[in-house]
Amino acid sequence: MSRETSPFIVGDYWLDKRRDGRSPDIWQITGREKGALVYRSTKCRDLEAAKEELRAFDARLRSKKRQDNEEAELVPHLFHYLREHGPDVHRIDTVESSFRAWIGFLMQDELTTGAKVADITKSSVARFRRWRMGPHSWAVEWDGRAYNHKHNGVSGEAVQRNIDDLRAALRHAEEEKRIDKAPRIPSVDKTLRSKPRKLVLTPAQLGAIVAYADHEPDVQAWIWLLIGTAVRPDAGLAFEPDKQWHGQVANMHPAGWPETNKRNPVVPVIEPLKVLFKAWPDGKPVKSRKIWWRTMRRLLGLPQKVIPKTIRHTVSSHLRNSAVPGEQISALLGHKDEDDTLETTSEIYAHVDPTKMKAAIRALTKLWEQVDREATKWRRVHTVSITVDNNKSIVRNGS
Repeated sequence: MSRETSPFIVGDYWLDKRRDGRSPDIWQITGREKGALVYRSTKCRDLEAAKEELRAFDARLRSKKRQDNEEAELVPHLFHYLREHGPDVHRIDTVESSFRAWIGFLMQDELTTGAKVADITKSSVARFRRWRMGPHSWAVEWDGRAYNHKHNGVSGEAVQRNIDDLRAALRHAEEEKRIDKAPRIPSVDKTLRSKPRKLVLTPAQLGAIVAYADHEPDVQAWIWLLIGTAVRPDAGLAFEPDKQWHGQVANMHPAGWPETNKRNPVVPVIEPLKVLFKAWPDGKPVKSRKIWWRTMRRLLGLPQKVIPKTIRHTVSSHLRNSAVPGEQISALLGHKDEDDTLETTSEIYAHVDPTKMKAAIRALTKLWEQVDREATKWRRVHTVSITVDNNKSIVRNGS
């Protein structure tokens, strides 16, 4: 099929069929590059779907050169950001999830997936926010895999994370001189954001979580690390004892992470943690910690508000109830607490030596021992069973 007889032409490329007769139902993208014809399969039999593939292909090519915001399509810049900046982004999986949400929204919005950068305005972002916070669903093809998502409505914080990720991608496009200037994207109104979560767990609940994780040593080690240090969950996921553990102390700030106001501090290492660090698991992590956490929470009957950060809140509350000085708590958590007298994080570090935080060490050790006892009690009464289809169930012993 020649360019003249093609049913769809975009720029220097057109839709064609294979000349050798193989896969005659599959449309191809055809174009001349360096004097030779080049063919790329759309993997589409449907003409309209093939047209969309060609249009997206052309948009990706054009997006690599400077464009006006009114001409530059949004979606290609999301993928440029992931490919070029992704290796430097912590928790890139959450960024990919944000971008899938934006694409899912555009597929259903009047803008369509051909939305331009200039279309990201106050009104379009408001439509995205209402869509995400209400019942919604989407199906997005991503890296050769179909993602199907259905939700009754996410929190204002979740929408804000989606917005922050989009901002980062567009700032990257601006810095690479591919667009004129990243548009100003409004934040979610504070009245629509959830109040800080104050939920804390009991030692019995923490013990059940620890025991439930017996089949996943790497997850269990992560949970114990949260209990023993109150580290932020994402920093705990990146923890490497051979690089960050230094005898009596551990630097909870992963190598290469940026220095921010939420710096992960140097903390004292209680005796049980030393045992854990020496036997730190080197196994295969679970496919999705989010799914693991949701399943655990459901099977243990924990409230939906219980998230990994709840353990950090729980440890902080335990320290306060144990009369640990506020300066030690703030030094352990890595930020200035609103009740502290010291003005800056640097002042806290200057006044608090992790090896001399005796009150915090005693309180952390006591909490660890309580949780360990509760985990043992839970195991006496319950057994986690793995089904043939690799799902879990909890069996009450003797029933």
